[in-house]
Amino acid sequence: MTGRHWYFENGVLSKSPDFWANIHQLLEQMKSVESDRSFKDYLDSLPHDPETERAKPIAVRYVEGFHAARIDRIGVQGLIKANEAAEQIDGDKSFRLLRGYSDVSQWLYQKAKGHGVIFQLNTVVDEVRWKRDAVELVCRSDDVSRSFSASKAIITLPLGVLQAGKDQQGAVRFVPELPGEKRDAVRALEMGHVVRIVLHFHERFWEELHIPGTGAKKSFSQLGFIHCPEAPIATWWTMLPEHAPQLVGWVGGPAAEGLMSQDQEEILNRALESLGRIFGVTANYVRNHLANSFMHDWQRDPFTRGAYSYLPVNGLAVQLALSQPLDNTLFFAGETTSVGNIGTVHGAIQSGRRAAKEVIGTNSRE
Repeated sequence: MTGRHWYFENGVLSKSPDFWANIHQLLEQMKSVESDRSFKDYLDSLPHDPETERAKPIAVRYVEGFHAARIDRIGVQGLIKANEAAEQIDGDKSFRLLRGYSDVSQWLYQKAKGHGVIFQLNTVVDEVRWKRDAVELVCRSDDVSRSFSASKAIITLPLGVLQAGKDQQGAVRFVPELPGEKRDAVRALEMGHVVRIVLHFHERFWEELHIPGTGAKKSFSQLGFIHCPEAPIATWWTMLPEHAPQLVGWVGGPAAEGLMSQDQEEILNRALESLGRIFGVTANYVRNHLANSFMHDWQRDPFTRGAYSYLPVNGLAVQLALSQPLDNTLFFAGETTSVGNIGTVHGAIQSGRRAAKEVIGTNSRE
C-alpha cells in the first residue's frame, strides 16, 4: 500500500511529510515511561511548547483511530509493546490482499482440511461444559440442538462475546464458570469500536478534481491516505497502487461510538458530507458518482460485539492471565491474547499457533 498521508487542516489539503514524524516522536518519548499510565495522562505530562502541542492532537487521532481506543483508558505500556512488535515486522509498511481477507481464511481452511480437520459451519455454541480432559460443546444448528465432545478445546471467542451477559444473544456459558482470575481478566480488558464504510463509485471522480488551497492545479490522482479532523468521518484511503473506484472511510474510538447510534443511511450521509468537505465539492456531487456502499455493524453483531481489543492501564498482566490454559483442558487464543500484536490479524494467527503448541505439548506429556 502507499505510504502517502495527506492532511486537511484549516480548509486546506496538503501532503504531510511530518504526519508520521510527529507521531513517531511522541511514541519514542513514551518508551521512557516506567510505570503504566493512560495515554491521556502521558500526553498531559509533556511540555507545552508549540511543536509538542501541535503534535498531540495528531497522536490522539492516531491512537483513537488505529487502536480503536479511548485515550483515557488505553495504557502506554501496551502501546509500547505494540510499537516494539511492529518494529520487528516492518510494521510501518502496510500490505493489502487484492481479493480481500477471504484469501487468508480459504488458505487456512484448505491447509486444515488437508490435515483431516472437520469444520462445522453455521453452528452456534451455547455452552461449554468442561472438566479436566473432557469438554462438551452444546450447540444449535438450524434450530436443531447438537453436541460435540473432545478432551480439550481452544477458545477463540472475541472479547466482546466473552464479556456478554448470560441473557444476551451470542453469549456462551461456561459450566462450571471460568475461575475468578479469568472472569476478572475478561472484564478488565477493553473492546474497541470502529465504524468502517466502503464506497464504490462509477469512476474515480476525485482524480479529476484539483486540490484546494495549493494555488496550483494539482490533482488527487496519487491520493493514498487522507486525514480530515473536521469531518465526521476523518480518515479515508484509496486502493493505491491499484486505481480502483473505491474509497474506504474509517472512524475509531470515541468518534465511532458517537456514530454507532445512527442508522446506516445516516452514516452514509456523514460519509458523503466528509468527502464533500475534503474534495471541495457538495455532498450531492459525491452522491451522484456513488454506485454502492458497504458497512457492517460490528458493535451490534452478537458474534463480535466490537471491533478488536486494546490494553487498558496495567493490562499486560491481565492479558497474560487470560491467555493461560485451564487444567490443560481449555486453551485461549484470539487477538485479545496476543502480546504486542493485539487487535491484528497476524496477532490472531500467532495466538492460534501458540495455543496449538500448548495443546500438543500437553498431549506429549500425557
